[in-house]
Amino acid sequence: MSTTTGASPRASQRERGRPENEQAVAVPVGHLKARRSPRLVAAGLLVACLGGLGGAMAYQQASHANQVIVVQHTVPRGEVVRQSDLAVVTIGSAPGVHTTPARDLDALIGRRALVDLPAGSLVATESVGEPRLPDGTAQLGLKLAAGRLPVEPLPAGTPVDLVEVTSDKQGVTAATQSSSLVVEARIQTAGQPSPDGSAVVLDVAVPAAQAQRIADLAARDLLVIVRRPGG
Repeated sequence: MSTTTGASPRASQRERGRPENEQAVAVPVGHLKARRSPRLVAAGLLVACLGGLGGAMAYQQASHANQVIVVQHTVPRGEVVRQSDLAVVTIGSAPGVHTTPARDLDALIGRRALVDLPAGSLVATESVGEPRLPDGTAQLGLKLAAGRLPVEPLPAGTPVDLVEVTSDKQGVTAATQSSSLVVEARIQTAGQPSPDGSAVVLDVAVPAAQAQRIADLAARDLLVIVRRPGG
C-alpha cells in the first residue's frame, strides 16, 4: 500500500486562483550582483595609485639618503676650520652638487678654507685644504703695530701693497723717497690681534725674492700695509 503526499488543499486553491501573470518566479541566487558606483571605483583606484607612488618616492629617498658636511658658522677664506664650524646633515640624491661625506669630517678640522664658506652651505671637498702658492711666491707672517695697516678688516685674498717707511728721532714715520720699497702682495690669512693686543698678526703672500727684506723691515717696524684700489 502506498501513500501519496500532495500539496495542501489551501495552497492548491491559492495557486489555482492566482492569475498566470502573477505566478511566482524563482530567481537563481547566483544571478544577483551588487551594484558598484563608477565614481567610487575610480576614486579607489586613484587612492591606490597615489599610495603606491608615495611609497615608492619614500623608498627612493631613503635608499639614496646621504650624510654630508654642512657649514654651521661662516668661515672666511684663509681661516682655519674648527670643529664647531661644521655639522652633519642628511640629504637625498643631489646630482651635480659637490659635497663632502660625513666620514671625512675629522680630516677637515685644522685645515684652511680655500673659499668663503657661508653658514648653511654644503662643504665641497675642494673648498677646504692647504693654500697653494704660485711658483716664486713665499708666505710670510707679519706682526704690525696699530697704524701700520688699515682699520677695516683685510680678508684673505685682498690685494695690498707693502710699503717701506722710515722713522726719525721724534718717532715720526714717513715713506722714503728714492729707496722706498713697494711690493705687491696678497693677504693669505686675515689679521688677528696678538695675545697682548698691541699688534695684529697676519700672513701675506709675497715674491720670494723680496721675502727676506720684507721680514727685516717688519721686524724693525718700518713696514706698512696699504690696501690696493679695488681690493
